[in-house]
Amino acid sequence: GSGRTQLAEILFGLTPADEGEIRVHGQVVRLTSPRDAIGAGIGYVPEDRRQHGVVLEMSVASNASLASLENVSRRGLIDRALEQAAAERDVERFRIKTPSVAAEVGTLSGGNQQKVALARWLSTDPSILILDEPTQGVDVGSKAEIHSLMQTLAEQGLAIVMISSELPEILGMSDRIAVMRAGRIRGIIERADAT
Repeated sequence: GSGRTQLAEILFGLTPADEGEIRVHGQVVRLTSPRDAIGAGIGYVPEDRRQHGVVLEMSVASNASLASLENVSRRGLIDRALEQAAAERDVERFRIKTPSVAAEVGTLSGGNQQKVALARWLSTDPSILILDEPTQGVDVGSKAEIHSLMQTLAEQGLAIVMISSELPEILGMSDRIAVMRAGRIRGIIERADAT
């Protein structure tokens, strides 16, 4: 009931805002749909990866390219060779454990499904990535890999808005912590001041 996920959905254009403004790189943006958000450089990995993050019946390659079809299309048709090559790069980059990029995502572990969801949104080259409970339901090894990837991306200049209910994750991964209650940010704490 804190409103964290609703805030993420507003920032991604899934839910209209009641008031206020959204700024990206200092410029006010109007987000009425996910297409607007993607155009503004925002990516979103939702909390429920099995319901909204990946399409379980589709291949790793198809899932990874779903948000950036223009990168693997020629004259309006998907170029399967381009899609496969991009997915193979993603599998290597994110250390996705899969028998092949043709494997259905539903056959992968939760951590590898989450990596496929991350690959999908990183293929759009966002400047802001919203991660709602990025390590929920993944094993310890995958959690460490996802945290390492998040750290690397942040060091490369990607702004990450992480929503988490795990205090150790919040304290270990955040530069600033916004505390929400009843749909409002009640305080912002710098990492050095957080306990």
